[in-house]
Amino acid sequence: MSKTTPETRTTPVQVVPTAKKATLHTAATWALPLLLLLIVVVAAFTTPSFLSFDNIRAILINSSIVGIVAIGMTPVTISGNFFSLGGSQSVVLGAVLFLTVGSATGSVLVGALAALLVLVAVGAIQGYIVSAGLNPIITTLAAGTIVFGLVTIFTNGEVVTPAADFNIAWIALTNFLGLPLPVYIFLAYLAINWFYMERTVAGRRTYLMGANRRTAGLSGVSVRRTTMWAFLSMSIGMSLAGVLAAAQLRQVQSADLGTLTMDVIAAILVGGTAISGGEGSPLRSALGAILIVTLGNIMLLHGLPTGVRLLGVGVLVVVVVSVLHVLRKATAR
Repeated sequence: MSKTTPETRTTPVQVVPTAKKATLHTAATWALPLLLLLIVVVAAFTTPSFLSFDNIRAILINSSIVGIVAIGMTPVTISGNFFSLGGSQSVVLGAVLFLTVGSATGSVLVGALAALLVLVAVGAIQGYIVSAGLNPIITTLAAGTIVFGLVTIFTNGEVVTPAADFNIAWIALTNFLGLPLPVYIFLAYLAINWFYMERTVAGRRTYLMGANRRTAGLSGVSVRRTTMWAFLSMSIGMSLAGVLAAAQLRQVQSADLGTLTMDVIAAILVGGTAISGGEGSPLRSALGAILIVTLGNIMLLHGLPTGVRLLGVGVLVVVVVSVLHVLRKATAR
């Protein structure tokens, strides 16, 4: 009788799990794009006016605002610092600064630069505090509350509108090859963030820190510098979103954009970014934003009340995140 060698005994045990992991990884990679495609196809046949030009335009513009903030916040989550719970307030601050400074100077560029500089300062402060060891949830929640209070005091709770000679409508209305300008800004910001996260040393350090902070520290990664870069990326996204929101709405109030923070967090989670850090992608967060906005748009066209729409988005997030969690555990074995 021939003896079974160790190699012949172990080969099947090695090959089968590897093939299974590859299949599960492929399923996790394509789940989000296929789900988005399925929702669009079903909506095209079941939802009146879904494919109308005006509705598609509204979806694209809203996806741009949510997507830009989600893309900017993704490095924060990947770095292991969860999310910012002050996203809505920061975007409103950016919109108020853009309208106020832009109206005073008559310059879109100066108004946008004012929003960028102030939000970068706010983000840098938060990043520094978080890198010093304070809980990011507490830090960003407190920052959002402070920003909301300051904006309310500054505006006296009133609606801020652009001056009569401060033309900003073109930012939202300009079209090129059938697509509005905010979509191109969205795509450009996505490309820059993708390159930053995937092709730079700073981006790789962000992944490493989120995956294992102790190992990252032993490898020479600066927790403070990496955390602050992640928060600065988020602040840039929020300032861009503030400008686009102001251009679209042409007015802003301190209590506006109340659901933006939750939409952004939902987009990041649906996009597959691990809440514990170390895994994720700006591209998938962008797709998650498009999915969240599209789903909300469909429910709005069907006349569903706000509570039902929020419930629908919440159920989607729970289901998708649960499925991704199971797939991650299976591929990690």
